Amino acid sequence: MRHILDFRLVDSHKKGWTVGKSVQKSGKNVFVKVDDGRSNGLVQLVASKEIANKVKVGSAIQAVGSLEKSLGSQQETEFVANELRVVGQDENARYDDLSADNLRKKTHLRARNAQFAAFLRLRSAIFRETHEFFMSRDFIHIDTPKLTRNDCEGGGEVFDVVTTSSEALNGSEGVKEDPMYLSVSSQLHLEALVSRLQRVYTLGPAFRAEKQQSHAHLSEFHMLEAEVAFVETIDEMCDLVESYVQHMFSLLDSPKFQPELKIIGYGPTSPVPTNSKFSRIIYDDAVKLLTSKGSKVTAKSGLSKKNELDLVKYHNNLPVFVTHYPTNQKPFYMARTTDETSTLSFDLLVPGVGELAGGSVREPDAEKLKSRGCGIEWYLETRRRGQPPTAGFGIGFERLLQYMLGIQNIKDTLAFPRWYRHCQC
Repeated sequence: MRHILDFRLVDSHKKGWTVGKSVQKSGKNVFVKVDDGRSNGLVQLVASKEIANKVKVGSAIQAVGSLEKSLGSQQETEFVANELRVVGQDENARYDDLSADNLRKKTHLRARNAQFAAFLRLRSAIFRETHEFFMSRDFIHIDTPKLTRNDCEGGGEVFDVVTTSSEALNGSEGVKEDPMYLSVSSQLHLEALVSRLQRVYTLGPAFRAEKQQSHAHLSEFHMLEAEVAFVETIDEMCDLVESYVQHMFSLLDSPKFQPELKIIGYGPTSPVPTNSKFSRIIYDDAVKLLTSKGSKVTAKSGLSKKNELDLVKYHNNLPVFVTHYPTNQKPFYMARTTDETSTLSFDLLVPGVGELAGGSVREPDAEKLKSRGCGIEWYLETRRRGQPPTAGFGIGFERLLQYMLGIQNIKDTLAFPRWYRHCQC
C-alpha cells in the first residue's frame, strides 16, 4: 500500500506515501501511516471520515494539514489533515504479501514492498560511500564507454550490438558497421587514462552474455574497477581492496545504516575483521591445501566455486586472497613471474559468494602482449608512449551487496535484474 502525500503548509511541507496493511477507521476519524520514501520514518496521518471517505488501501492522496502532538501512545506526533484528495487507486495493494520469487516476476512493483524499498535506499548509500572512499584517496572517477570494439578478456561472452539503418530496413545493405559489443569490463580504458592521471576508477554497468539462470548470475551488473600507476607488485592492490571491503563493512555499524538494516532483516553471514589483514595464499599452496582435505581441483579450469568456498571455510570463514594464478588460467594482459609460469594476479574469496574481486599487475611490454595474441592496436600503443607500470582490480558491486547483506539470490541486489532470457520492462 502506498499513498502519495503532499504537505502544503510552510512548517510541514512534505511529499510521501503511506504504508500499512489497512486504512484504520475509528469514531469520526481515519488513520493511515505516511512514508516519505527517502527514509524509514513513518508519520501517522489523521483525517475526518468526511474528507477521507474515499481513502482505501493503495490510494494515492494529497493532503494539507499540520503536525501536532499525538493523542495516541504509539507515536509522539501525527499529521492532522484538514484537506485531503484521492488522486489514484490501487486495485491490488498486497505488495508485502508477495514472495521474492513473485516480485522478480513483477520488478516494476518491487519498490512498493517496504523491505525492498529499504534495500534500495541502502544500496544507494553504499554506492555513495564507495565514491567517497575512492575520491578521498585522490582517485579520479572516469565515465568509461559501454560500447566497445574489443572483448576485454577474450572470453567471447559478449553481447553484439546490432545497428539498424533506414537503408537496411529498405532492403539495402547500407554502410556496414564494424563489430561492436557491450562492455564486459572498463579495465583497458582505465589503463589508457592512468598513464597520466595516476589513480582512476569507475563504477558502472557491465554486460556478460552468459547462458546461466542460477542465483549467482546476471547479464547486466555493476563493476567497481580501479587502476593505479607506478605499481609493480600485487601487494599494494590487495591492500587497497582489503581497505575498501573493511571500510564498507564498518559502515554496517553506523547509526545511519541501522534503520534500513532493521527493515530488510538480514546482514552478513560471517564477520569481517576490520582491523587485521586478510589471509593470503599462493595458488599452488591453495591447491595443495584443497587436495589434502579431499577436494578435487581441475588443473586446466582452476578453482571451482566449491573450491573457492572450501578455501574460505579452511580460513575460518574469513576473506582470503589467492595469488599467482597459473598463466594458462588468466588473460593476456596480466604480468608474469620471471619463469613465465605464474601471473602477478590475485582473487579475493569471501563467504557465500566465492570470488568477489580480481586484479593483477598489468603487462608493460607491448611485444609480449602481441606474442600472447593481443591485437588491440590502441592498447599496444599505450605501452610505447611512456606508460608506467600499472596494476588494478575489479569488484562486482552486486556480489559485494550479497556478501555484506547476506542476500542469497543476486537477482535481489538491484531494482531491475537482467539475466539469460529475462529482461522485464
